[in-house]
Amino acid sequence: MRILKFIVTGQVIRPDPSCDFSNIAKGTKGYLKAVFDFDSDWNGCRKAAVFEKLQTKFPAPIINNECMIPEDALTWNHFNVSVVGEREGYRITTNKAEVRQDG
Repeated sequence: MRILKFIVTGQVIRPDPSCDFSNIAKGTKGYLKAVFDFDSDWNGCRKAAVFEKLQTKFPAPIINNECMIPEDALTWNHFNVSVVGEREGYRITTNKAEVRQDG
């Protein structure tokens, strides 16, 4: 299993610079996991990652700051990821981060 790490600060998501995002091959299944590092703006929120390919969205619940990346998002040369969080009376969303798949 390969882990892709993201840093989420307020409404900004970005790939963790300490994580290797090179040589990701498209077409995997059950292999890529996303792990998120959230700042305090996200405390108490239920969170979901939204993976997007060709304007089609594939949401995944984030549990313990991680989720599997849906296989349907992994069949193109890149996908985007964003995060949505909610708690009572509060909703926060991020921009999109692009992940290239070279293989």
